[in-house]
Amino acid sequence: MGRITGLMKILIAVDGSAYTQKALNYLLANRAMFVDGHELVIVHVCTGVHGHVARHLSKQVVDDYYAEESAKVLDPVKALLAQNNVSNFTVDQRHGHAAEEILKSATAAHAQLIVLGTHGHGIFGRALMGSVATKVISETDTSVLLVQ
Repeated sequence: MGRITGLMKILIAVDGSAYTQKALNYLLANRAMFVDGHELVIVHVCTGVHGHVARHLSKQVVDDYYAEESAKVLDPVKALLAQNNVSNFTVDQRHGHAAEEILKSATAAHAQLIVLGTHGHGIFGRALMGSVATKVISETDTSVLLVQ
C-alpha cells in the first residue's frame, strides 16, 4: 500500500537567536516529517524603525537598514539550508511587531504549521512576558510547533 503524501506549507520564524538555531536543527533532524516534500516559508521580522526616527531619514536609508538587518539573520539560515541540501523554501522579509507580522505571513502563505523557537520559560513565564510565541498561539487557528 502506497504512502499518502501531501504538500504542507510550514512557516518558520527566524530571528538569529540560539532558539532559532535549535528550531532549525530540530526540523533538519526530523526532515522526513518537516522538510522533505513540504514547502517551507522562512519569515524574518525586523523590528520597525520608530516613526519619530524614520521621519528624519530617507526612505532609502530605512530600506537599507531593513535589508542589512535581515541579511544578518537570513544569510546564515540560507547557508545552513544549503549545507543540508534544502532548497524547497521561500523567504518572507517583514518589519514591524514580530508576532503580528508572523501571523500575517502565515495567513498570506496559507501555512498549515508555524514553527517557533522559544526561550523555554514555561507557560506561566511566557504569559507574564507577553512573548511572541504566546501571542502567535493565542491569535491563530494554525497549528504551532514550539521548539525549546
